[in-house]
Amino acid sequence: MQLCHATTEQQWSLAEQFNDVAALTQWGGEGFRFPPRRTEFLQQLQLPDTQSYVLLDDRQNILAFGQICDRFNRLHLARLLVLPAYRGQRLSEHLISALLAAGLQLWPTREASLFVFRDNPPALRSYLRLGFTETRQHGPYRSDLFFMTLSNSASRLLAAKAPSVVTTKGKI
Repeated sequence: MQLCHATTEQQWSLAEQFNDVAALTQWGGEGFRFPPRRTEFLQQLQLPDTQSYVLLDDRQNILAFGQICDRFNRLHLARLLVLPAYRGQRLSEHLISALLAAGLQLWPTREASLFVFRDNPPALRSYLRLGFTETRQHGPYRSDLFFMTLSNSASRLLAAKAPSVVTTKGKI
């Protein structure tokens, strides 16, 4: 497995994973319309200070997607998605460790953070297993979300277990 910067076509291919507005909004947040329209969908994904990645298998099939962002003075993980055909294999752990490895190259002293919906027990279990803990939310409180953080030292330990991280310029 390897983590690579997501191409525009790889990002657009994610749109087919969502069958309704609720699923798309839960994954991507407000601002996405259903059915997705290519230009709008890609603009929503390509926000400032945000990098998109795909986790690929040896045949270059997309297994998972995630973003790293500069948010809350943290290395923030966003829009995490393991494609349905690959769920139940703990790929989220590979995805998160690789995203942390990429993010720590940019922000080496930061702790990590993410949001997870309270009604997503599989994701919550995965993040807790990796060492994330619930922390006070920034901004307006959302009762449907947990805000979770991971210390810099724990992030570094996870990043050390990451599959390879590849960029258009080579490994980082």
